[in-house]
Amino acid sequence: MLDDIFKLITKVVPDSNAALKLQADIQTSYDKALTAGVEADKDIRLAELQSDSWLQKSWRPISALIVFGALFVRFPLYHLALLADNCFELNIYLPELEPLPADFYFLATAFVSIYAFGRTQEKRFRK
Repeated sequence: MLDDIFKLITKVVPDSNAALKLQADIQTSYDKALTAGVEADKDIRLAELQSDSWLQKSWRPISALIVFGALFVRFPLYHLALLADNCFELNIYLPELEPLPADFYFLATAFVSIYAFGRTQEKRFRK
């Protein structure tokens, strides 16, 4: 993103020294903003770890149980019940499963990524 801005600056600003100074100022501001964002994220994570609230400490595991529970009930458990019904002729009513929307899989994938990243950060900050 900064490369595109720097290219635009070199095209728009005729003086090369002024363009280089502007690029350096933008790079410095970007670096400061990035550092401030990382520090704020660290402060939030530390506050979460030091909190006495059970819910604040446990929201990720609870959410993971919900997502993985939905996936487990949806696929392996349903198919095991279907297999048992077919093998043992139990005559269990199992409704037809409609396909899940692609957004659900995107949500599950994003959640797993965020969960893993959050756990990694928690472990780093506890040391």
